[in-house]
Amino acid sequence: MKRTLTIIAVLIPTLAFSQTASFDSGGLIRGVITFAVMILIFLLLREVVMWYWKINTIIDNQAQQIRTQQETNNLLSEQITLMKGHYKANHTEDGTTDTINLSKSED
Repeated sequence: MKRTLTIIAVLIPTLAFSQTASFDSGGLIRGVITFAVMILIFLLLREVVMWYWKINTIIDNQAQQIRTQQETNNLLSEQITLMKGHYKANHTEDGTTDTINLSKSED
């Protein structure tokens, strides 16, 4: 679809100018009008394609998921920060960490 629209957008103005034998301002105006109409048709077809494939909805959903993930990450970071230093590890005699003591540390 994208390739077809690109080819059409490039070929139609080219064909319009190839019909004239010499340069005149009428051909230039016709070319500009043709180009403007092609842009308008492209924008209309783009909106139809975006609506049909629900691309705008997909993008909105992805943005919502990103915001939710960022909020979750922020909350987890806050939770980690709050938990640092509040719980201490039980150390064995050889100096390795055995288990985590779930009671608050007494500092």
